[in-house]
Amino acid sequence: MSEIVDPQRRGFLTRFSKPVSAIRQAPEVTPREQPRPPCAVDEALFTRLCDGCGLCQSACPNGVIEIQDGLAKINLDYNECSLCKQCVVACNADALHDSINIAIDLQPTFSQACNNYLQIECNQCQQLCPQAAILVEEDELPSLDKAKCTGCGQCCSHCYIGVITMQFVP
Repeated sequence: MSEIVDPQRRGFLTRFSKPVSAIRQAPEVTPREQPRPPCAVDEALFTRLCDGCGLCQSACPNGVIEIQDGLAKINLDYNECSLCKQCVVACNADALHDSINIAIDLQPTFSQACNNYLQIECNQCQQLCPQAAILVEEDELPSLDKAKCTGCGQCCSHCYIGVITMQFVP
């Protein structure tokens, strides 16, 4: 006995299978709750893997990793991250993994008290940015190329008048 296939039914099923397969292909990304050290895995996985042991904190030569609420967090208030990956090497829990993008979820913002904006020549942040992510034009606030910025904080720690702050961008 041969079975008759209804072409309209086949089209109906195909129409609904395409969005489902697209969802399967797009990785789900959980927004960060805190700025994490370089090479941190997705936030949902990070909060499960990081056991707050402090090995990354001890390995950090710049002292910018702290343990808060049992999880590693990066704090660039007093120093910059050199992106040396010593924290990644020290992490036994695989919450920091070398295959993950090194960028930190922080970006500099520039106050209107910037010397260059006040017509006092200064381009210290531009010169010291290892990624060439900052552009300083005469008498203007510095501009940031967000695609190049790794969030390391070198611009902030070298601004001698303290007009650069690092903002968390989840």
